[in-house]
Amino acid sequence: MSSFVIPMDELMKKADPMYSEMNDITTAYIYAVPDPSIRELIPPPLELTDPAMLSIYVSNINQPTFGEAYMEGGIGVMTNLTDESGVTHTGLYYFNLQLCGLGAQNATFFGREEAGLPKKFANTISLKREHDNVFFHIERNGVRLLDAQLTIGGYNEPGFSTGLEGLDPSIGLMKQDSVLTHRYTTGDRGIRDMNIYYYDSPTLYWYYEPAFANVNLQSSIYDPWGEIKIAKVLGGAWTRNNNYVVDVTKIHSYPDEDAINVMRYLYPGRFDPLAGRR
Repeated sequence: MSSFVIPMDELMKKADPMYSEMNDITTAYIYAVPDPSIRELIPPPLELTDPAMLSIYVSNINQPTFGEAYMEGGIGVMTNLTDESGVTHTGLYYFNLQLCGLGAQNATFFGREEAGLPKKFANTISLKREHDNVFFHIERNGVRLLDAQLTIGGYNEPGFSTGLEGLDPSIGLMKQDSVLTHRYTTGDRGIRDMNIYYYDSPTLYWYYEPAFANVNLQSSIYDPWGEIKIAKVLGGAWTRNNNYVVDVTKIHSYPDEDAINVMRYLYPGRFDPLAGRR
């Protein structure tokens, strides 16, 4: 069979979101309390959790099941959505994810066009550890959207905890993680069929070190990270983990007439403005 014709079993795996795994990941996390103005950046009917929690990360994803290794960094806030049956779903709402590296093209396409995640290509993403210090940044269009440092040993905020402290690396610890994201269709009839999906995406942590965190956010011409204000940095962490998708559930549908207004919130995280706009 020609290499231009993919085997059916491989195609079915690639079409199944539950086949998506990211293994052997090294990640630097930052946890923070966002400024209340962040409410203006979240499309309805999503609501901030109480207390509000901002999450920032940079990962070196060494063994994804859907392509070659790549680097990824993102910024998001914890949100709630109560569905029509009265069940409240909680998950990270990402404003933007930046990717680079050999596998970034596949990861961006499948993540944005198939899974609905707000992904773009970064110019550079760096993550390195030197003794007890971790340095990481994301740069795009000549601007460091994220410039951060961790110092291993504790948290900025005494008493803060993620529940991962002290895990046994020989056993690991599975933590329930989830994402709330938008998927939609576009075409000659405009933006339609917009829905919010709940991604049940647990993370298996093999290693976890609490850290003091220092972070600076800036905006490039097309990426408004600097508009996300931080009220208080709680801390950070240096980890090694695997991440999985075990279930995907549609939890909210928008009327088609509302989709274009919701897209105002989604567009900057997924695409650059139209040509000629400055």
